[in-house]
Amino acid sequence: LVYKLVGKFNQHPVRSTAFGVMRKTADSAKQGSDYDMSNPLSMHTDHSVYQGTPGFLQFLYQAEGTVRSKVCDGLALAEYVKEHHPKAYKLLTQVQMTHSSRNTLYTKEGVPRSVYDNTTSPAPFELVQTHSIIELDDEGHVQKVIQSETKRGVCALPFDVYEDFMEAYEMWTQLCEDARFIKHFHWPEGSAVVTNNYRTLHGRASVPPEMARTMVFGYLNKILVENRYRLLKQNQAEKANPSMDNRWLTRVPNQVLQRMTLPSE
Repeated sequence: LVYKLVGKFNQHPVRSTAFGVMRKTADSAKQGSDYDMSNPLSMHTDHSVYQGTPGFLQFLYQAEGTVRSKVCDGLALAEYVKEHHPKAYKLLTQVQMTHSSRNTLYTKEGVPRSVYDNTTSPAPFELVQTHSIIELDDEGHVQKVIQSETKRGVCALPFDVYEDFMEAYEMWTQLCEDARFIKHFHWPEGSAVVTNNYRTLHGRASVPPEMARTMVFGYLNKILVENRYRLLKQNQAEKANPSMDNRWLTRVPNQVLQRMTLPSE
């Protein structure tokens, strides 16, 4: 359905499939803490270690089991810090932090493996991204939140801002767990959750002890999503004015196309 409506999922560097699978099993837990459902995770965004954060829209399909999960509104959190802690906001938007990891979760054939298994050879690759926790666009608006305490690397923070920044970062991580910014939700079997990974943080779902669980996940990159939206707006404009076919509309800048499809006042 996602492929039909939008396009292909972002392809993992090694995994043979464009989607991943997490199961509440001992074998799945051997792929590391991210795949161990008994291991609690702080609120985080995905792809914090990937340059440019390719995972824009995140799709999470509850294939087996019914759980209770939670998300955090990173945009609301950033706006709160901006209003109530402007000094910390400036640091979180300007000072660069590093997230990094080495992935050894898959074989050279792209098959999942245990990170504790010395009998199988991994296809290792390094991931690192250095960035501000809150990224702003050219007009100063929040365009992305990148947060993952478990992937935080050793950072080359400037000495003169180190203490102030770490104080601001500690406050930020505590606010990520603050009930004012968190929404708990019931997640039944057979349903999917779709989030904007540039804005929405998520934590580990609560799984009943006797409940089996399988969750399938995948990501769409921002360029694909935006250009699919552009195609839909072109179709909308063409239906409103058939004389404006794709020969014209494919050359129209986004801001002009947007105005062409605004409802009449």
